Amino acid sequence: MERRDAIKTLAAASLAITAANAYDEKLIVNTNDYEFKDPQNPTDYELKHTPAISIKDADKAGFSLVEVTVGQKGIIHPSVDNHWIYQIELFADDKRVGIVDLEPSVSRGYLAARVQLKDVKKLRAIARCNLHGNFSYTVSV
Repeated sequence: MERRDAIKTLAAASLAITAANAYDEKLIVNTNDYEFKDPQNPTDYELKHTPAISIKDADKAGFSLVEVTVGQKGIIHPSVDNHWIYQIELFADDKRVGIVDLEPSVSRGYLAARVQLKDVKKLRAIARCNLHGNFSYTVSV
């Protein structure tokens, strides 16, 4: 088998595996943006769905490691077959700088990206829960 044929076969197999592992989109039943009832006093339900953003030191090139986890104050969002965070997006000001799609049961709400924060004023993360909608959190940089 020539190298080109081997690469084509590998690519086709990879796509087949990805399609076989992808979650059923019918399980995403809520795509609405969630509004906090009292932003100063979030409930445990709201804390469980709210992204937390942490910023680590910058590397030599000036890129900081930004980590997003879903859940605050020790309340972590579950990842089970019928209830999970299926996507997280990270924005520096209004520019999307990171996105991750997650599978139920095998991955938990987490995103990491190296971001140049030199002129950035705010970071915003959106966590998308298949059952309860989209929860946002913003930090000033």
